[in-house]
Amino acid sequence: MALHLRPATEVDIADIVDVALAAFDPRVDAVTRNLFPGLQARPPGAGDQQQGLRQWSVARKSSRLHVKRSVMMVAVDAEDVVVGYSMWFAPARNGDDDECEPLPRPKLLPFEGLDGAALARLRQVMEDDARETFGEQGSENVWNLDSLGVHPRHQRKGVGRLLLDWGTQQAEAEGKDCYLVATPAGVPLYRAANFESTRTVDIFGTPHVSMIKRCA
Repeated sequence: MALHLRPATEVDIADIVDVALAAFDPRVDAVTRNLFPGLQARPPGAGDQQQGLRQWSVARKSSRLHVKRSVMMVAVDAEDVVVGYSMWFAPARNGDDDECEPLPRPKLLPFEGLDGAALARLRQVMEDDARETFGEQGSENVWNLDSLGVHPRHQRKGVGRLLLDWGTQQAEAEGKDCYLVATPAGVPLYRAANFESTRTVDIFGTPHVSMIKRCA
């Protein structure tokens, strides 16, 4: 399968969401299962709640295009169909912060199926791990992989490695470390790319792995 990478655009967001919902099905992914508990008994694509989640996810990922440090890449096939994506936070530049670019942002409406308390716990766990790894600045000075997803129909075909290698190449070119917290399913990919495990991170009772590739 011929693949190439390119930066994501607004036109790609709906396809990215479809890949993410398929790749992180609540029946196999602890984070999705706990953030959206009402989806556990529902197959993908079924019911009003699934549609509500899709609409909320489209708005959320669209807003990421307006964040200064956010970098979103897509892997597309020969027909420009999105088969995988990665979402990164680049290292902060001089004067950068987490403010959004002065561009219109889609309004992110609340989604009643989201467990807000679970989301707050997840954010705290992630922030704590970044600080334990890098100190008080957290992950501001590294290439941080926030999410990488490949559609199940295209897994084990090199898509994930292609997306990952793009980010590690940016980190190496800048002399920055590359950091992520891996799901159990993702650990083999990152180990094969020479990421080192630093600690186990308990996320909703499922052991995830904090990993780093030293490029600095």
